[in-house]
Amino acid sequence: MDQNTNQKSFKNLKSRKFTAYAAILAALALAVAIPINLLAGRLNIIWDMTPAKLYELSDTTKNYLNTLDKQVDFYFLMDMDYLSTDDDSMALYYTLKQYGNYDNINLIDFDPDQNPELVNQLKDLGYDLSVGDMVMCCEDRSKHVLGTNMYQYQVSYGEDNSRTVEAAYFTGENYITGAIHAVASGKEASVYFLTGHGEKSLQNDYTRFNSNMKNRNYNAQELNLITAKAIPEDTAMLILAAPKSDLSNDETRLINEYLDNGGNICFLMSPNKDKIAYKNIESIMDSFGIHMDYDIVRETDSSRYVSGDPYTYQVSIVRADTENGSVDLTSELADMTDNGYYAFMSDSRSFYQYFGADDYSLEVGSLLQTVSATDEYGDSVSTAVGEIYGGTNPMAEEITGYPLDLAMYSTSTSRNGAKVLVMGNAEFIDDVNVSQDYMIIPVYLMLSAMSWMHDSDLILDMGIADKERDYDALNLNSETAANASMILFIAVPVVVGLVGVGVWLKRRYS
Repeated sequence: MDQNTNQKSFKNLKSRKFTAYAAILAALALAVAIPINLLAGRLNIIWDMTPAKLYELSDTTKNYLNTLDKQVDFYFLMDMDYLSTDDDSMALYYTLKQYGNYDNINLIDFDPDQNPELVNQLKDLGYDLSVGDMVMCCEDRSKHVLGTNMYQYQVSYGEDNSRTVEAAYFTGENYITGAIHAVASGKEASVYFLTGHGEKSLQNDYTRFNSNMKNRNYNAQELNLITAKAIPEDTAMLILAAPKSDLSNDETRLINEYLDNGGNICFLMSPNKDKIAYKNIESIMDSFGIHMDYDIVRETDSSRYVSGDPYTYQVSIVRADTENGSVDLTSELADMTDNGYYAFMSDSRSFYQYFGADDYSLEVGSLLQTVSATDEYGDSVSTAVGEIYGGTNPMAEEITGYPLDLAMYSTSTSRNGAKVLVMGNAEFIDDVNVSQDYMIIPVYLMLSAMSWMHDSDLILDMGIADKERDYDALNLNSETAANASMILFIAVPVVVGLVGVGVWLKRRYS
């Protein structure tokens, strides 16, 4: 065997050694990587590199679940395997998996179409359920969490009404942990309908609306302050619906004390033809910058009212001035009216903003108004009129010419953020009207305002921050920056790769 043959054999041997080393290293890498991945999957280990820790439970939830001493059945109306295929739902998917890892959380995920009997059992608890919803059960208590509450989106609209999502936030953990805490502890906030003044009855007049409230986790009860002599500590809000007589001085004192501590109250003040004055009720409203008229609103334009009934008429949703920080209770409802829905109101009195010494501490806004148009001078004019109706000292003439406020809100910083909602009718949510198509927007407005006062869908606020869904992005502000980026991320790796191939070839045949 000559020298050339020996050199060639040495090169082949050297090449085979390098190839063998590479193969061994690759096998070792696989031997290490595969068990690590399998172990991580079995132990449900998650490496969350997102800035907001989007795929991990917060310390608040972990600390609470570690101390939970009761079994909670957690029903999720969707198959987790199906959820795992939705890239936009990964935060929810991994969050639910981590809840299920705790011994006291019995996570039961199922396809509602495949298990209608279980769906019906959960519906028997009083909930109107949809795919993606959740129900927490502990002992004899249950709470419903809407699947639509898992994410919140900030959107903008173009001139052509196109919708663009500017930001997305995962809000589900706060809702879920709050619901678990509520059913395990028995703590909940209640809505009290005041009685003793000839009001409409929660049990007799509002049974359907009561079901709607239960579906949104409101625990509604009746309360007679004359006999109770105190407002319960669990009160989320008070509702006064179509009283025939005024509040007593003692009741007014209790309500004002409650409002001074940041309480909430809704006045549903249907027109009353009796010659009485609601002096104490008016005093509460006036302190929030809202004044009530003793009238009943009638529409004079026949194209805007229901045939033959000028007291049931089309109304306008007032869009919030969000750019100036106003409370937004109406945007979604206004979008509905823009898309062909009509809002109506029936047998309503009107209100107007009352200017007083404490205006600096108040935010007052309108929610519903009679339909108006712009005249040649740019002013809003309305064909609806406010007819004198009841009261002891009504205005001397009909209110005409300008839009009439049928629903308003106010919040007071000087009273620890206390909130007031006034609406000129209490019948739109009774058993006769609540399911009528023409009343759907006022009903939604009422529920929206109640959520603004006290977010019952949240059940118990655990203080867990929303988690923004971040995406890595590269902003290129010029052609030069774009070219530099292409060189950095495309050309440089290609050159490095070619150099590596050259080195390998040189060593291969050296």
